[in-house]
Amino acid sequence: MRDQTLRRSSCVCAALGLVAVLAGCEAFSGYAVPTVVNGAHHGARDESGTVPNYGGAGEARIFDNDLGWHIVLSEGFVVATAAKIEPCEGEGVPLGLPFGPFPENLTDLDARVTDFALIDLRADEYCNLIVEFGRYQGSVAAMAEDEPFPIGNLSNVEGASIFLAGTAEKPDGMGGSTVINFGFRSEQTVIVNLDMSTLEDGGPWTITGDEPNGRALTVAKTYDEFFRGVDFATVDKAAFEKELPDRLAAQTRLVLGTTI
Repeated sequence: MRDQTLRRSSCVCAALGLVAVLAGCEAFSGYAVPTVVNGAHHGARDESGTVPNYGGAGEARIFDNDLGWHIVLSEGFVVATAAKIEPCEGEGVPLGLPFGPFPENLTDLDARVTDFALIDLRADEYCNLIVEFGRYQGSVAAMAEDEPFPIGNLSNVEGASIFLAGTAEKPDGMGGSTVINFGFRSEQTVIVNLDMSTLEDGGPWTITGDEPNGRALTVAKTYDEFFRGVDFATVDKAAFEKELPDRLAAQTRLVLGTTI
């Protein structure tokens, strides 16, 4: 998690000016509780429930899809641009993104959580977290209240909500192999509604107003499943790029706390 997370969250409502009704820093008086939303990614768990090791921090992600293609994902980003949390009754509350849009780098360490959204929440039961994945805009990131997230090759990410690039290889049955270089990009906005109505002990995720250490949620993405059913020899690039938002939504889930 970024160093800024909970060490300064006791005054996050005043420091970020997130929601007018959450006046002052009353998070530890039973009125509102600092809440952090994190992002994380990893490969699909195996039959034993173990998260696979597809590569270290800053390395390409290497894995096989269900059609036997050996994939080297050398670059990958999904960009979170907004988030809102909804109580089970009443209107939703937008979360603050103090570091601006979150271009989650899929070659960062798997299962590591990174906080990207903060808010102080009233005591209540909450039933939905809505996350928007949208186009990365460097100009918006530059206006963040805190230091924006680092980004490498801006030209690949600017204007994109999803970007995936690398190679795919498959034996051709004659002692050789077919190698395909790929680059997929989407500029579509993706709205993902994550149900919290049964997240905590089978019931709604709840703020009691008496959580001295705050609360945390993690939005996790299973990136290897983006390529399920993809035959790189015949894939229609435009059609696959059109499917990417739905694939991202299908492979995004909500985790209670920060343990993936």
